[in-house]
Amino acid sequence: MPVPERFTHRLRALTGWLLMSVVLLFSHHSVAEGEDISHLTDAEVRQTLMEMMATADDGAGSENQPDAGGQSSMMEQVQQTSSRFEQSLAQLKTSLAGWDQQQQRIWQSLSAEQGWLGIGELLLWVGAMLLAGVVAEKLFGWRLQRLADNISHQNSDNWVTTLSYLSLRMVFNAIGIGVFGLGALVLALLVTEAQSSWRSALLAILSMMVTVRLVMVLAQAVLAPHAKGIRPLALHCRQAARIYWWVFAFSLYYGALVNGIGLAVALGMEPIMVQLLLPTAGLVLNLMVNAFVWNQRATITQMFSNPDARDTNLKQVVVQSWPILASIWLLSLWMLWGYSIFVGDRAAAEQLSISWWITLLFPLVDRLFAALLANLVTVRLLQSPRFELRSKRFCSILQNGLRLILLALAVFFLAEGWGYKTMAMMEAGWVRQLLQALVDMLVITLVAFIAWELIQSAIERRLPEQAEQQSETPEGEGGGGGATRTETLLPLMRSFILAILVVTVVLSILSSLGVEIGPLLAGAGVVGIAVGFGAQKLVADVISGVFFLLDDAFRRGEYIEAASMRGTVENISIRSMRLRHHLGAVQTIPYSEIATVKNLSRDWVTMKLEFRLPYDTDVEKVRKIIKKIGLAMMDDEEMGPNIILPLKSQGVMRVEESALIFRMKFTSKPGEQWIIRREAYRRVKEGLEAHGIHFAHRAVHVLMPQPENPEGDEKSATTEGAAASGSHQTAAVDPKLAAAATTSAIAGDLNRMNRIDSPEGEDDSR
Repeated sequence: MPVPERFTHRLRALTGWLLMSVVLLFSHHSVAEGEDISHLTDAEVRQTLMEMMATADDGAGSENQPDAGGQSSMMEQVQQTSSRFEQSLAQLKTSLAGWDQQQQRIWQSLSAEQGWLGIGELLLWVGAMLLAGVVAEKLFGWRLQRLADNISHQNSDNWVTTLSYLSLRMVFNAIGIGVFGLGALVLALLVTEAQSSWRSALLAILSMMVTVRLVMVLAQAVLAPHAKGIRPLALHCRQAARIYWWVFAFSLYYGALVNGIGLAVALGMEPIMVQLLLPTAGLVLNLMVNAFVWNQRATITQMFSNPDARDTNLKQVVVQSWPILASIWLLSLWMLWGYSIFVGDRAAAEQLSISWWITLLFPLVDRLFAALLANLVTVRLLQSPRFELRSKRFCSILQNGLRLILLALAVFFLAEGWGYKTMAMMEAGWVRQLLQALVDMLVITLVAFIAWELIQSAIERRLPEQAEQQSETPEGEGGGGGATRTETLLPLMRSFILAILVVTVVLSILSSLGVEIGPLLAGAGVVGIAVGFGAQKLVADVISGVFFLLDDAFRRGEYIEAASMRGTVENISIRSMRLRHHLGAVQTIPYSEIATVKNLSRDWVTMKLEFRLPYDTDVEKVRKIIKKIGLAMMDDEEMGPNIILPLKSQGVMRVEESALIFRMKFTSKPGEQWIIRREAYRRVKEGLEAHGIHFAHRAVHVLMPQPENPEGDEKSATTEGAAASGSHQTAAVDPKLAAAATTSAIAGDLNRMNRIDSPEGEDDSR
């Protein structure tokens, strides 16, 4: 079936229009405003399309040709800027020549061609509009205003409550301003016509009033000049009030400037005059900010002062010179911004204005963030005995991070406004990947740091405060009650969690940098298997330690005997434990070397004491004396609570050459037996002596050989001596023989004193 010629003609026309639309969208040229192309034929459309495609190809070719400077040399940029500046000057001269006509147009628009009578009527409508807004606010927002005033008199030390008060007061005041604006807007729309100059004037004034009031609501929430109890910043009432009025003056001038220039443009002011007025008005605004800096420099310095920080030379230089540096920085930004506005480069001016606002708001944001951190460190989840010492470092890291971010943003927008195309550089592939990796690293590190602080604080809350370690007494007392099972296992768990967290952070950072972590994990598994086969002793130590801890065989601070060694458990690691002997020696024992653990610090301990009495001692009398002493020690205020079973006699345990060996015993809490033992010996000695019973001295009997005597007389010499008081000689004795006998008698005691560990636990005299 043949296609009609009319249909073919329409199809070609439609195709031509589509191609024309595509070229207009994607080419660097466009049809001039007001040009009519509806009358063109298909041939003319095709011819226009071919010309535009050729022009686009030429432009693309010229853009792809590299120049000597990479994109455009600095000289070309200077020439372009100078040319634009000259054009702006020429336009300004032309506009100044017709300035009188512009003023006349603006005056006629504002007065509605009625002169001062029209201005007076406009002012009456302005007053009526503001009055309508005030009436609406009083009628519908008086209750909220009363609540806001009541909040101002509140006082709270809880930062959450303070923040709630500030938020509620700010919301109540904002609602009141909204009601005010709505009431004034309704009247302005009713009394003026659409697109009229009076409506524009009324709306500009209303916008200025609402903007200023909203800024003052925020300033009232931050500074709280009349609400000391809920003020978030460390300022006195007078200082807060002064800054508050400075903010009011700044916001009033800024609102009048922005809305006034917008109204002037709407009423007929030429754009080149706006490009002249904006830098001039911006200079006045900048001078106001500099005046505030110099007038309130002492207050701002006080806000940033930190009494705990070290007073260095650099700090002194910064404290003394920061107002000068701030003034130079603000004026430099204004010069660049004003020049960009004058030459018509609005994009650069917007970037520079962002940098200026960051500089202006930097002290406020920094101090509010510092106040937030100071309150965050008081959160219950972070509280621990040692977090207070780490909180300063914690806050310092986050505070410096925020300052670095603000400084980087200010410099970034300054460079962007200066024409360095930093945004275009960031859109490059490798730069984007680098920035994304840096952001990922920052976020991962920050999250890991906060998680570690939470975990560490949670563990430290369940651990006792680390008291100063007291040195062992010369008598070697030890063996007190140790830590709980939780206190023993939590330090190991903390180390284990830290290792996992570090490995996770490292792997996450490597992954963000584009490194494949799969082969690393596989390689780590192979290395782990190799280490397991090659270090079987290490594996045995670790596994044995795990089961010892699961069995609760020992705890930190307990006095134990393991692997033929004794001491207090000072440290428990993943493969060994460290014992401190009561004589001071430090002993490290791998877990695999431990076959049996004898714990001397669990629940209770029984101490057995021996003493020597003469053969003629009344055993029953001694028993009664010791029992009486034991009951008296139970009633003692200091020792009594530590004694579980009182001191009692066990009678004669054995008979030696020169005395009867009596034994007594008591049961006490672990670690308290040494003090009770000393007191028991003292009281028993005094009690026995009060009844005429004295400790028996160790005696040595030496039989001397009979010398040859012609008269046949036999002489014998017997020497008796006590070990404690020396020897008593009744006959002439050979000194060498007496010394040998004495040494033999006390050899056992000397051996026990020189050894660190005694083979018999209950005979350890310590």
